[in-house]
Amino acid sequence: MNALPASDLPTVAVVYGLGSAGPAAVLRAARALCEIVFVCDTAVPGVAPLLPGIRRQARVCEISGMDIREAAEVLRAERPDAVVTFSEFCLGVTAQLAEILGLPGHRPETVRLLTDKTAQRAALAAAGVDDTSTLEASSAAGVLAAVELLGHPVVVKPRVGAGSRDTLRLDGTEQHGRLAEIMSDGDERVFVVEKYLPGDPSAAGERWGDYVSVEAVVVRGEVRTICVTGKFALADPLRETGLFLPSTLSSGAERDVAALAAAAVRALGVRTGVTHTEVKLTPDGPRVIEVNGRVGGRAADLLRRAHGVDLLATACELALGRDVEPAPSPSGAVVFEYFIVPPRLVGELRSIDGADAVRAMPGVREVDVVAAPGQPVDWRFPAQRLGFVRGEVKNHDSLHGLIMELNKKFHLEYAVQ
Repeated sequence: MNALPASDLPTVAVVYGLGSAGPAAVLRAARALCEIVFVCDTAVPGVAPLLPGIRRQARVCEISGMDIREAAEVLRAERPDAVVTFSEFCLGVTAQLAEILGLPGHRPETVRLLTDKTAQRAALAAAGVDDTSTLEASSAAGVLAAVELLGHPVVVKPRVGAGSRDTLRLDGTEQHGRLAEIMSDGDERVFVVEKYLPGDPSAAGERWGDYVSVEAVVVRGEVRTICVTGKFALADPLRETGLFLPSTLSSGAERDVAALAAAAVRALGVRTGVTHTEVKLTPDGPRVIEVNGRVGGRAADLLRRAHGVDLLATACELALGRDVEPAPSPSGAVVFEYFIVPPRLVGELRSIDGADAVRAMPGVREVDVVAAPGQPVDWRFPAQRLGFVRGEVKNHDSLHGLIMELNKKFHLEYAVQ
């Protein structure tokens, strides 16, 4: 542990892990709101390389090698008023720490329903919220047996996981060989096989993704919707390519989507916190893809730019037990973040050119290329993005035109394994 000057502000412990908002973003959101102490375990993926940098910026409570009760006692010495995480993979530890320390947060059983896809589907079905047909399998043969029962098409994904990693859509028997790409001999993971939900192109419009997400806060069990976030069309097989606000849905469709998301959140027993619920737009109406008990990936920055709402600060306030009612300010523009993703291959990035040309495009505010030649690329890691394009335009037609044009300006070459 390392000490920095104390203040009269409350202290929020942030359990840091893979997929979390960056330390600088968290500290920026907490300014004048609370003091931050990062709770770090070097056994958690992504933590060890960043730990020295985190120590230079903030207080750190390291819990490496400790069991949960030892970790709680070490954290207790920091006198936290709240504990929160922005990482899907740290929800369980965070809930246990909150319970031991007597702080607000998700209950461990709620975390199980939020992170175990089979348990979540069962809870949604029991509450009458959604009844997507789902089976489990622990081998390729088991997946094929599940497909026989469910029929094509299906979605295959790990029972526990995030970021759509190792997620595959099977449309017919000729694609069964693709299972080897995500399942290998000795793989001990359990996979979920779900009946694929067909999309309705007319709901959001044929140029856009046939799904949306709902960002919400929960205060003492009351779900308060902040916004419905539009999505760009998925890249093969099921990889996100970006998001934008406002969505292209009608006001009535947005209300229906928000109502479904709220019902799903309540069915899982969420009492407090920020939620991110993905909803598929089908010919039969909106259907739940999954509920996440955390700030949605990339949603915090988009919502801040579009409507002036800081989800990271909001999550800290909720963890402190405060009554939060986010009030998005009107934007008058379409604000977006587009992802540069590799094609469906496993190999190496040879070159990436065109960023300067994209930066010069009207409506583009920032181009962030995060990949470099020689970097491995693997479609099975959907969270692997080569770059991001952020900006704002006057309407959705302008956005579509901009995306079409920027994809022509980017030039990427790969070496395939």
